[in-house]
Amino acid sequence: MCTTEKHMIVIGAGIMGASIAYHLASRGIKVTVIDKSQPASGATGSSFGWIHTTVSDDAPDAFLRRASVADWQRLEKEIPELWVNWTGALSYDDETLESQSNENCLRQPEISQLEPALNHPPQHAYFAVDDGAVDPIDATRALLEKACSLGATLKSQTSVIGFLRNGNHVTGIQTPEGVLNADAVILACGTGITPLLNTIGIPLSILASPAILLRYSTAHHLINTLISGPDVEVRHARNGDILAAEDYPLSGNTENVTAETLAAIKIGLNGADSVSLLSQSVGQRPVPEDGCPIIGFIDDIPGVYVAVMHPAVTCAATVGRMVSEELISGYNPEIPAIYRPARFISLQKQP
Repeated sequence: MCTTEKHMIVIGAGIMGASIAYHLASRGIKVTVIDKSQPASGATGSSFGWIHTTVSDDAPDAFLRRASVADWQRLEKEIPELWVNWTGALSYDDETLESQSNENCLRQPEISQLEPALNHPPQHAYFAVDDGAVDPIDATRALLEKACSLGATLKSQTSVIGFLRNGNHVTGIQTPEGVLNADAVILACGTGITPLLNTIGIPLSILASPAILLRYSTAHHLINTLISGPDVEVRHARNGDILAAEDYPLSGNTENVTAETLAAIKIGLNGADSVSLLSQSVGQRPVPEDGCPIIGFIDDIPGVYVAVMHPAVTCAATVGRMVSEELISGYNPEIPAIYRPARFISLQKQP
């Protein structure tokens, strides 16, 4: 265990910030987690929670996704309170089928055996046997509670109103309660990263991609895996509810989406007559402008580190491990060069 007296501040108590905080605390680093609201109240709270490993080789996050299962399984051992449902994922949307060879796909009889409640099973589907799902809110809380038991401090409902600076070097943050000094400030607050960096003249465009999470009650267990089709993306939550993820409509009419998803569930699944809506929420998923993860120090402003990507839940365990190692050692060669924030800063400097 590291015994350094370093103090690091993590801004953002979503799944990414919680993972980074836990991994730092487990290495003996003094950590303070700051959030303007409550843990997991941002994009994390409206996340579907799919640990989604199926991705094309040229995808910018392929490296992280493929490492995610081993890291989530490691966290399960380290934090017994953390629960991951390793059901696998059955996908038959066009994008997945096009990216997988026929040898990797199941045919209709096998699909029906895996998911007998499907009323109209597809001819082909891809079964990602290693995929799983977490409740992002519960996972965030488990990570933060473990971090705090290791000495971390959580300050919720605390805004960051500025950075402390010594020349170009950031040495801490200003909050309404006072100042906090730190050896490094880690920005893991999703779409909140851009306005914070703007205050110190660093342009880093992170877009908000809204998505809808729907929760339905059901009298029966209907789904054995996680099902992702062209009409619906559903799984069971730990308490038996059905969760569904949907893209935010251009019209902004979420009521139509809610009704259409419920209809798709009732048509698609035998025994779904009793399914009814419990809640819906919209999360603003943070997506870097070029679609590639942003992980690393801001070279022009020493003391500031950025960690943001989509999908955050899938990759949080891996990113937390890699980022903590870099923050302690100063550099982690495991993090690809294409992830570094410098790619945006250098573009701004070009004449």
